[in-house]
Amino acid sequence: MTDDDKSVALLAEPIAWHSDKPAFPDFHSEDETYPWEALPQTIRGAVIEMCKNDNLSVPIAAQAVLSAVSLACQDLILIDRGIDAGYKSVCSLFFLVVADTGSRKSRADQLVVKPIEEYDAARRAAFEEDMVAHELGQATLRRQIRELEKAAGQLLRKFITLPVGGDANAEKLAQKAGEMARTVEQKLAELNRQFIELRAPRLQRVLYSKIPIPQLEQCMAQDWPAAGLFSDEAAGILNSRGESDMASLDHLWDGAPVDVVGGTKQESFSVRDPRLTLSLMVQPVAFDRFLERKGELAKGIGLMSRLLLSRPETAYGSRLFVRPEDRSTVWLDRCNKRVQELLSHSHTSIEDRAENRKTLYFEPDAQQFWEGKYNEIERGMATKGKFENEREFANRVAEHAARLSALFHFFECGDMSKPASTGLAIPKSTVEAAFTVAEWYLNEFRRVFNQETRMREMAGYVLTKFRDMLESVNGGPLGDLPNDVRAVCDVPVQDLRANCSRYGLKKIENFRPVLDWLRARGNVQIREAESRTTSRVPNPPKRKPESVEIKYRVAGDRYEFFFDLDNKWLRPNLR
Repeated sequence: MTDDDKSVALLAEPIAWHSDKPAFPDFHSEDETYPWEALPQTIRGAVIEMCKNDNLSVPIAAQAVLSAVSLACQDLILIDRGIDAGYKSVCSLFFLVVADTGSRKSRADQLVVKPIEEYDAARRAAFEEDMVAHELGQATLRRQIRELEKAAGQLLRKFITLPVGGDANAEKLAQKAGEMARTVEQKLAELNRQFIELRAPRLQRVLYSKIPIPQLEQCMAQDWPAAGLFSDEAAGILNSRGESDMASLDHLWDGAPVDVVGGTKQESFSVRDPRLTLSLMVQPVAFDRFLERKGELAKGIGLMSRLLLSRPETAYGSRLFVRPEDRSTVWLDRCNKRVQELLSHSHTSIEDRAENRKTLYFEPDAQQFWEGKYNEIERGMATKGKFENEREFANRVAEHAARLSALFHFFECGDMSKPASTGLAIPKSTVEAAFTVAEWYLNEFRRVFNQETRMREMAGYVLTKFRDMLESVNGGPLGDLPNDVRAVCDVPVQDLRANCSRYGLKKIENFRPVLDWLRARGNVQIREAESRTTSRVPNPPKRKPESVEIKYRVAGDRYEFFFDLDNKWLRPNLR
């Protein structure tokens, strides 16, 4: 059997935590585009159970679980992408989900964070016990040092004063005192060395929530340099005043050291070999404000290309209550147990962190596939290429896929009890699945930052609000109205704008370009406000404000309204 065959055989062997696998849950989602089928089994099972139990959007559940996986594995593994001999990348992930109030972001975080909090609590209890032992050890050494210093002083005085008396035995006693003094001084030197080398225990904390980035870095310096920042309401983090925070996050994503020089010794610190997993959840209004203020800066610095961003819709009206007896958490419990197990291996020794890490690499056909995708994406970033407008994120898709590949493989197959060289080759199927997930996030980046794609999304949102307003006025769906009934087809522009709460559209400077875009395509028509009358009539009629009217055509005995952005009757060159 060749070495490659042995490696494959080792990968095929189930490790202890994989034994007695439960039945896998069924799942079907019509409205979701997230490629949950590409997730490895344990992660996929946990995501499915979260979605079924609490009617969560798949991207929200996937972010919660993948963030926990990244946190558990980030200090245990590296990925060799075959770029250069000895060049290895960290595997930490940064996530950001933008979702409405009521999308159950907090619930998703709670399901994966609670076991990590329990782990943190156990580590804190152990830390407090270690601190008691450390302080007791310090006190014992100080007492021993004081006693030896006193004894050394007494012996030294005898060594100096005894010969002065002229006694015949004084010389011998002085010599003996000198020898004893040297012995005591040797013991004293050894105790002083032990006292200097006696290191205070570190709090092995891994989870943070609402904490500014500078304070997070300081905690990583004094406690443990591998951590996770999980926040289900991250508006304060995104909209912090310090632009340096974004640059710091970029460094932490790369695993680069952080050095801060402050005005005092307490304000100066360094984080060597850091690891950070970021899982942020924010409401659309806060995210839109962030884009207005810092969006271009975040893209330019590179933060947005490091974030796996998603902006799912909330399925209001379909999230029915699930009774406790209909809920299953078998796979979620299994996933959380695996997270706790891997975290425990991360906290063996601060000095041996680097030596204990395993380096994963691609199998030959997986390496060839990864390189092919890398080149395909690179060609797509050329002028007029399919990724020309998403270059910032497309430039990192292959690295995102490599990190996901390593996390997928190690979380499912990694065994810390086996020799360091076994089970580290990532198969092609795992790399293909990782690219499927990474490319989905590329499309989400396009939705938010590609101008044409974003304009279409905002226009679709405006038309949905417009339809809702017209159906409310007309007392039912517009498509059900016969053509012999005169429908109300217009609303005041001001009222429509006031009804659009997302994307910052309540601001006229954001709303007007969307309205103009819809008019240019032929979806709507804009009616100017009536001019003020010059009549001296005592009670002149109120002028009609500027209004927007939906375009339509008569199709048989029904109206056909142009709410569809790709309606075949729109101007062909603008569809």
